[in-house]
Amino acid sequence: MPRGGRSQARAVGVVSLGCPKNLVDTEVMLGLLGEAGFRLVSDTEQADVLLVNTCCFIAQAREEATEALREAVQWRLAGKERALVCAGCWPEMEAPELRTMFPEVDAYMGPGDVPSVVSVVERALAASGPQRPQARPSSFLYDETVPRVRATAPWTAYVKIADGCRHRCRYCVIPRLRGRYRSRPLRSIVAEARRLCTEGVRELNLVAQDTTAYGADTGKADIADLLAALAGIEDTRWLRLLYGFPTAVTPRLIEVMAGEKSVCKYLDLPFQHADREVLRRMGRPGDAQRYLGLIGRLRAAMPDIAIRSSFIVGFPGEGEEEFRRLLDFVEAAQLDRAGAFRFSPERGTPAADMDEQVPANIAQERYHEFMVFQQRISLARNQRWVGRELEVLVEAPGAQKGEWIGRSFRDAPEIDGTVKVRGAGAKLKLGQFVRCRVVAAEPYDLVAERLRQATRPVTRSPGRDRRR
Repeated sequence: MPRGGRSQARAVGVVSLGCPKNLVDTEVMLGLLGEAGFRLVSDTEQADVLLVNTCCFIAQAREEATEALREAVQWRLAGKERALVCAGCWPEMEAPELRTMFPEVDAYMGPGDVPSVVSVVERALAASGPQRPQARPSSFLYDETVPRVRATAPWTAYVKIADGCRHRCRYCVIPRLRGRYRSRPLRSIVAEARRLCTEGVRELNLVAQDTTAYGADTGKADIADLLAALAGIEDTRWLRLLYGFPTAVTPRLIEVMAGEKSVCKYLDLPFQHADREVLRRMGRPGDAQRYLGLIGRLRAAMPDIAIRSSFIVGFPGEGEEEFRRLLDFVEAAQLDRAGAFRFSPERGTPAADMDEQVPANIAQERYHEFMVFQQRISLARNQRWVGRELEVLVEAPGAQKGEWIGRSFRDAPEIDGTVKVRGAGAKLKLGQFVRCRVVAAEPYDLVAERLRQATRPVTRSPGRDRRR
C-alpha cells in the first residue's frame, strides 16, 4: 500500500538546480515520492507540491536559486492547498536566512535529508509550519536499491559513485555541506549500471565531488577498478568520467581509459589555477609544470582525448603576473574545453577573509580576457577534427530542415558543445548513434555530415581510431 494517506491524490513537481550530483539527489527524491504514491508531474500548474532543489556553491548559484524560489513562492500563493519545499545545499548552509527571505516556504531539507523527503512533503501538505528533519549531510549515500526517477534523456544517465569531499580547498563550502568523502561499494555501482543499461541507457556519466578519489576512504577498489568493471557491461556504449582531481590521475587509470573501448577518451580535471603560489593559497597541490606533465601523459596514451577544465580568476593574491602565468599555462596546455569563474568569497571559508582581495572589476576583466583567450584555443582544437569521422549520439532536431543536434565522445551532456549533423533528412531517431564526417568547426560546436555507410564498427575507441 502506498504511504502517505492522501499522497495518491497529490501531485509533485520539481525544479532541480546546480550540478549533475544535485540532479541525482532530485531523481532519488522523485523515486521515493513515486514509491510512496505521489503523482509526478512536469507541469507545475498541475502540482500540489513543488520541490526546489537548490545549489549554493557560489554567489551565481544562489542568485539562480533566489530567482527560482521567488517564482515558486508566486506559484505557492496562486493556489489553495499548495505546499512548497526547499531542498539542497542552500538550506543546509543558510536555513535561518532562507526562512527570513522566504517565509512562504513550508519545509526545508538539506542533502542528508533526502531519505526523509516523503515525511517532509507530507508535513508540508499538513501545513504544520516550516520543518527541518534532524539528519545531517554526512549520513546519506544512495545505493542500487533506492528508487530513482531519471530526469535525463532515456539514453543517458548520471551515476553518483561517491558523496562528500576529502579535500579542504580554502574557497569551498562543499565539505561542510556534504560531509566526509564516502564511496559506494563497487558491486552497488555495477548493479545500478546494469539496471540502467537494461532500461535503454547507453551513456553512463560517473560523478562525485572527486571521482578520482573513489575508494580512497575504503582502501578497496579504486576508480580504475570501477571503470574496468563497468566497461565489462555488455550494453554500455559510453562511459564518461567527470570531476577528477589533477594530482590523483594514476598511470593505471590512464591505462584503463586508453584500453577500454567503451570508456570515452574524455577527462574533466578542474585545475582551478596554474600559478604555484595561488594554488597554495587555494589549498591545492600541483603547479603548471606538473599539470602539463599530466596532460602530456594523457595525450601520449590517448592522442584524441578531450580534456576539460575550469579555473578561478580573481582569487585573493592573484596579481597581474600570476594571471599572466595562468594564461601562459592555458596556451601551453591547449585544452579542448575550459571555463572560468570569478572568485566568490563564501562565508565561513578561509578565502573570504584573506588579504589581497582582488577588486570585482579587475576579476571581471580577467574573466572576460580568459574566456576570449580560451575561445581561440577551443576553435583550434575543434578545427583538428575537420575531415575526420566521429560517432554522434543524436539528441534533438536542429534549427534547419534535415539538421540534427547530437554529441560526440568529446561532449559531456549540457556542459560542452554539440555536433550539428546536416543532410541527414528525417530518418534519424533520438538516441541513435550515427557515423559522421566533420565538415566545419566553430568555437564550441562541430558541423558534420552523416556517412551513409560506416566502414568501421562504431564502437571503436576514439583514441585508437585515428579517423575519428
